[in-house]
Amino acid sequence: MRLLHTADWHVGSTLAGLDRFDETGKLLDELFAAAQTEKVDVVIVAGDVFDNPMPSNISQKLVFDFFARLSSAGIRSVVLAGNHDGQVFVPSKSLLSLGTAAVFEKPSGEQYQVGFRSRADEPVVVTALPYPHERVVMKLNGAGDDVQGDYTGSVSTFIRWLAGQMHASDINVFAAHLMIAGAQLTDTERPMSVSPFFAVPAQSLPSSTMYNALGHVHRHQQLVKAPARSEYSGSIFRVNFSEEGTPKGFNLVDADTKGNLTVQFCELKSAIELHNVECAVDDWASRLEPYRDRGYTKARIHADDPPFNLQGEIRAVCPWVVKVEFLRSEAEATTRPTIEALASTSFETVQSMYRAYNGDATEDVIKVVGELFQEVTHADTDA
Repeated sequence: MRLLHTADWHVGSTLAGLDRFDETGKLLDELFAAAQTEKVDVVIVAGDVFDNPMPSNISQKLVFDFFARLSSAGIRSVVLAGNHDGQVFVPSKSLLSLGTAAVFEKPSGEQYQVGFRSRADEPVVVTALPYPHERVVMKLNGAGDDVQGDYTGSVSTFIRWLAGQMHASDINVFAAHLMIAGAQLTDTERPMSVSPFFAVPAQSLPSSTMYNALGHVHRHQQLVKAPARSEYSGSIFRVNFSEEGTPKGFNLVDADTKGNLTVQFCELKSAIELHNVECAVDDWASRLEPYRDRGYTKARIHADDPPFNLQGEIRAVCPWVVKVEFLRSEAEATTRPTIEALASTSFETVQSMYRAYNGDATEDVIKVVGELFQEVTHADTDA
């Protein structure tokens, strides 16, 4: 069996106000070409296909055209919803299934596997775990609406149940969108979703699989503490300037019923390079010039009192510079909480996390937490 493992497309994402549709289209073209050239049996997309739960028409066209092309080429696909995707796949699931796509929009004890024969006529079974939102997972484990349970314990229990449904005679692949403890982050993941509260131990991943295909963390990496070969494929493009120099690509995986396994990381050439360039007020032009035609650049200008409209001048002279940051010798300290970290997080998640770390919290305290949550998430992020 040969599979292509990719994840975290974040279609619809922007960089410094610029849309990335052209780059995304080229990356998806590259993925499709690789799937054809390498004659893969299946393409696994391990979550966060879109950047937000209400994607634009352009975003949806890019994504669904990709799966339509795979279907026309006779290539299967397995698609998982991530924490960014929300319910976007629910209305399109039936249409996608008319082709060769299997869509898993939420964790389920009823729909969690897809099986098929590889080109070499070997049995392949992909077991899927879309992003396990805390309420859904705890319900699956019999907790009802009680969100006070142990999140990582609940997810680990459900993974063990999924592993129990696998048969040793198959080539088993586990695909999941979740945070694994110890994974190296990139500072581009949504902070709340990669907190210790959501970190599942690597040892909880299935051991009876040939390969565990993971999504959620944007850096490509192998998890050495996992009981079976487990890798994050990483995002397909550099999400922001903190990912300067980070390779972007997909995994090409070969496995057979004899236990042979090879995993190859293939870099995507269409991923635009990002550069951070340190400059002074009197040398920015010469410092930035070498980065012309080399992707996008962020100019980091060391200046306590920058000249008026210097940012506009830099952008006019160097159009490849999409962001200008002024660095003062003594950075102003701030204790303001990161509103963005809470903006797309449900109060149930915050409440569950608070109870996990403060088990003796009274209802009066939880009420105050709720009031603070409302105050912060409705604040002006530019204030």
